Amino acid sequence: MFEITDPKQPFSVSNRVEIFPQDLEILIKLYQPLVGATGIALYQTLIQDFDPTAILSDSKGIYSLQEQIDCGLKDLSASLHKLEGVGLVKTYLVENTVNQIVVFQLLKVPSAKEFFATPLLASLLKEKVGIGEFHDLSHYFAKKAKQNQKPFRNAKDVSASFLDVFRLPGDEAISPSMDVQNAAVENNIQDVAQAKINENDNVDWDFMKDQFEMYQISPKEVEQNKNQILGLMQIYGLNEQEFINETLPSLHGKNELDIREIERLIADNYRSDKTRQNIQSNLQKNKEPVKVPNNLSQDNQTLLKNANSLAPAEFLYRLKERKGGFATAAEKQILNNLGNQYGLPSDMINVLTYACLRYDSVLTPSLAYKIANDWLQHGVTNSVTALQYLEKRNQDAKRPKRYYGNTKPKRVEQGTDWSKKKAKIDNKVNSEDLKNFFKNLEDQSGMK
Repeated sequence: MFEITDPKQPFSVSNRVEIFPQDLEILIKLYQPLVGATGIALYQTLIQDFDPTAILSDSKGIYSLQEQIDCGLKDLSASLHKLEGVGLVKTYLVENTVNQIVVFQLLKVPSAKEFFATPLLASLLKEKVGIGEFHDLSHYFAKKAKQNQKPFRNAKDVSASFLDVFRLPGDEAISPSMDVQNAAVENNIQDVAQAKINENDNVDWDFMKDQFEMYQISPKEVEQNKNQILGLMQIYGLNEQEFINETLPSLHGKNELDIREIERLIADNYRSDKTRQNIQSNLQKNKEPVKVPNNLSQDNQTLLKNANSLAPAEFLYRLKERKGGFATAAEKQILNNLGNQYGLPSDMINVLTYACLRYDSVLTPSLAYKIANDWLQHGVTNSVTALQYLEKRNQDAKRPKRYYGNTKPKRVEQGTDWSKKKAKIDNKVNSEDLKNFFKNLEDQSGMK
């Protein structure tokens, strides 16, 4: 990705594309939410800046684009990258004897059908405009496409062929003359390509297809889920073999790729071994003998006793039974993840369970993992330090809030009660003086 940092950077446009009314509608309704109004303006400005007779040495600077679009260099560069991402513009660097020249190649606006058939573009549009507006746009262009044609049932093609209507010399019809062949070569100029998203795809898809085929997954499955696979690999930084390894547990004899299950597996297992090692290292580093405080309440003493003697599942069961509820399979799975996947000690998990159920009626992963992260970041490694940390948080929550530094309570502006205000009348004013005052005012302002 080329970053433009100099307004004097020379540029040139390599080709022109024709914009028809239907193209403009697609640009505004489908592409503008993705690239922004500045991006659309830049695309159309580049079209107008194409000069077939210009030479590279006459190239203008990027500042001329800024003046035409009326935007800063940073906004222009960001808009250009968006145009490159959706495939409307390709950027090249041409080495000159004096400097480098940026060359922009423009690509045609695709049809609405091709836009919605590109999953990455369609998904991004839905994310930008919302699902309701996305469905409206889809229905609008689909309806418009249907109105442009009128199908007929049981229609038979009875059109005349070329040779039915026109006659050519026998040799010419079989083997075109050299004049015709030369004309074909002369006009064999590549058409302007249509916009296609720039995925920066460096994946060895053939290798991946071969590997999956060993597990009875057809290459067609990989091809159909190409965009989702590429997205997962980019998000988690996986190479081809790592992605295949993460995918294998989801197969279970299937002949299809279950992308949702693969997403869940990778999210659960991504660097889980490394995470467990880090947690264990943190626990060992902070593992010091902690004496049980003598001033604990009877309830907290009982809590500590149960936390250190009961298995997490049994502790959850008894706590739920005391509250009048029941332990769910999802709650037990959270306990299993905390213990087996992340390696937290059982007594710490029990106090964590107690802390979660103080806030909610069920043990939820979001709250459990949030509290576990907070505890580990503050050196909590066992049931005693966990209980002490809970008590400290409770005491801090009960203290009145104080204001530090320049932070002060907001001052509420008091309105004026004009009903309590009375006009002041100066009885000492002489009527003759008042008359002279207005007379002088008229003379000075030219009203007389």
